[in-house]
Amino acid sequence: MRSSLSSIYAYGLLAFVAPKLETSKALLKEWQTVQQNVASTATIDCPSSPKLCQEMDVVSFPAIRLYQKDGSMKRYRGSRRAAAIESFVKRALEPSVQDIPGQQLAGFIASDDFVFIAKLLGESESINAHYRVFADEYSDRYSFGITTSDSLASNGVWCYNNVDGTQHAATDLNDPNALKKLLNLCTAEIIPQLTRRNEMTHLSSGRSLVYYFSNNEADREAYVKSLKPVAQRYAEFLQFVTVDSREYPDMPRNLGVRSAGGLAVQNVHNGQIFPFRGDAALPGQIDQFIVAISEGRAQPWDGRFDQAEEAHDEL
Repeated sequence: MRSSLSSIYAYGLLAFVAPKLETSKALLKEWQTVQQNVASTATIDCPSSPKLCQEMDVVSFPAIRLYQKDGSMKRYRGSRRAAAIESFVKRALEPSVQDIPGQQLAGFIASDDFVFIAKLLGESESINAHYRVFADEYSDRYSFGITTSDSLASNGVWCYNNVDGTQHAATDLNDPNALKKLLNLCTAEIIPQLTRRNEMTHLSSGRSLVYYFSNNEADREAYVKSLKPVAQRYAEFLQFVTVDSREYPDMPRNLGVRSAGGLAVQNVHNGQIFPFRGDAALPGQIDQFIVAISEGRAQPWDGRFDQAEEAHDEL
């Protein structure tokens, strides 16, 4: 499969799926759009072709990988939205660091969710090389450029977070950890999605968690957009996250949420759980709920579901 695609195209984008799984079903809906906009794609049904998936070292589904004619392979680690997948392909087919003339700088900064720009006039070869090695490592997820534009007043590396509308800079480039610190600061979304990859980071952050459950990605995106001001206000004490309830099917009920959709607050210090019974589409109600918890006016969940409400859900 890999060789047959690369013999025709410069690259091949493969989706490895288990079509009966809800997570794969969600990807396959978006994949139809990807196939219209990306030249060379293919779908591999791993339960039907286990030997092929094993040969390609695929052990979990869904997975997306880009194979290039030179034999290299890049794993996709983003959301399962078509636009994000297409952006990944676009980044992968460009140099890991692009030279950006001053007149194109504004457009490049706005071209991706997270964009890094370096101005390294007169800096040592080691600093230049360090930036390029760093870009090689993360260019599957973020865009990297280098410029000599006078619009950047001094040397340094700037990161533009176009998801949350923030920007950060690293100017002490002699610090070997400066770029990694900048990346961690800049790409930390105000309301990230909880995944198997990041769950321990959030669970051990020391902040109480506000979970929003939904099995619909567009719904989760709308929630993030509307809740950002509330999340920013409480960021010192609370970590807001969204959860794809198809990936964590047991978590909603374990946190007192009766269905696949809803919201709950978990105090990580004492284990208390506060299911939200209002309208999660209304930020004001969530804000009031958080205030009620902080003032001791909200009662923690006792681990039981109201029988009348359970019966109502069955109708």
